[in-house]
Amino acid sequence: MKTTKIKGKFVIGHDGKSHVVYRGGEVVYRDDSIVFVGRDYDGHVDETIDSGASIVGPGFIDLEADIDTDHALQDVNVEEGRQWCDLGDKHCTVDFYTEDDFRDRQTYSIAQLIRNGITTAMPIMGEMFHGWGQSYREHEIMAEVALAMGIRLYAGPSFRSFKYVGKDYEKERSEKSFADAMRFFDDFDGKGNGMIRGFINPCQIRWTNEDVLLRAIRFAESKNAPMRLHACEGVSEWDYIRTLGGSTTIEYFDKIGLLSGNLLIPHLSVVRNSEIETVARYGISVITTPCAEANWGGALFSFAKLRSYGINVTIGTDCQPLDMIRNMRVARDMDAIFRNRGVFARYNEDGSVINTFADEPDYKPMNAGDFYDAATINGAKALKRDDIGKLAVGAKADIIAVDLNDISVGPHEDPIRTMVIACTGNNVSHTIINGRMLMKDKKLIGIDENALMQKAQAVYERCLNFYHEHDRHQRPLETLFPPSYRYM
Repeated sequence: MKTTKIKGKFVIGHDGKSHVVYRGGEVVYRDDSIVFVGRDYDGHVDETIDSGASIVGPGFIDLEADIDTDHALQDVNVEEGRQWCDLGDKHCTVDFYTEDDFRDRQTYSIAQLIRNGITTAMPIMGEMFHGWGQSYREHEIMAEVALAMGIRLYAGPSFRSFKYVGKDYEKERSEKSFADAMRFFDDFDGKGNGMIRGFINPCQIRWTNEDVLLRAIRFAESKNAPMRLHACEGVSEWDYIRTLGGSTTIEYFDKIGLLSGNLLIPHLSVVRNSEIETVARYGISVITTPCAEANWGGALFSFAKLRSYGINVTIGTDCQPLDMIRNMRVARDMDAIFRNRGVFARYNEDGSVINTFADEPDYKPMNAGDFYDAATINGAKALKRDDIGKLAVGAKADIIAVDLNDISVGPHEDPIRTMVIACTGNNVSHTIINGRMLMKDKKLIGIDENALMQKAQAVYERCLNFYHEHDRHQRPLETLFPPSYRYM
């Protein structure tokens, strides 16, 4: 077994309780596991990699990884006059993508994950151009691609019950999509010596009925597997919950017995304090997606608030680009805005000021390390794992280096603060997953990046054409997605 040492100006180790920084540190790994973190390793090594003025740390854990190249890319388009695509009778009846489309966009997205230092990913994909939910075959292809490329992946097809929000229930297709998802879990969980793990992935409550959701969470509990269920994204969701006899989402979930320590909830941005207390009581992890939420004008009210309730908060990317460092920066900025709250006050002509959040207490401020935790060890905790998200003896050799020797970064001091404030995913120079070097000196190993980008662009353009070609009213793309400027 080959033994490799990686040196860096800053090495982010772990002392059993939290991350720690070694100046002029070293990480040594053998096969797929870390055998040393610290300074002055005196054992035999077969190869030494000196990353120079870099931060060497654990790979990022992305629990909402956009893996289809088109999901959420159009969410930023909110121009006046934009109209929505209407698929008519083709909605939830036609699969538009080919297997080659799936493979090309998955390959591109996984390459982007690796390029951005994300070593463990739980995918999210759009479903607009699917015949129902995400299929067993789509995820089978994804598992094949992930194993070939070397990423650590949690995979699970989505399943739904309704064609439209809360109506047009189709029992046969509902049962088949649920059964296929459970079968995928049994077939793929643990594949590739554990590089592929399963998770349970229902569509939102508005598209999945109560019975299926309850069977899903009981299955997840029986396997001690995560189940990710999007919730608390908007007031319209509350309006739907009221039609089911509940008042708000978390209260309804608690009433029917859906809440569990195996549950992961993305967003939690529209929620009452009592519901936050309930989420904390069940030990449910929250996945915030700062860039994606900002794309459609939303945000988590406060990282610090959820932390004050004892909730384990993680970060997902959920949109292109798959840049975890950028998401940490946006999370930090949003939290600072909500902490200061000046932007939400009303400044009256008579000189008086009305504080919109006068009744909201001041929470303990976050620091850069809190957001770094959300992208690393908090993600591992959400997955109930102690072997990823940190550099420690016995942990998996999921290691990245972030290059600080770049004029775009500027002078550096505290490494984590510098990373969060001044870096982006483009500063990641090395990515090692399970002891396998997948990117070195900012070059993906064994991948023709130009050819891959061309394939991804072709698939994306096919996706854009779907909107026009299959819109019931045959409206041009410029109507559905108005351009920023007029093309000549």
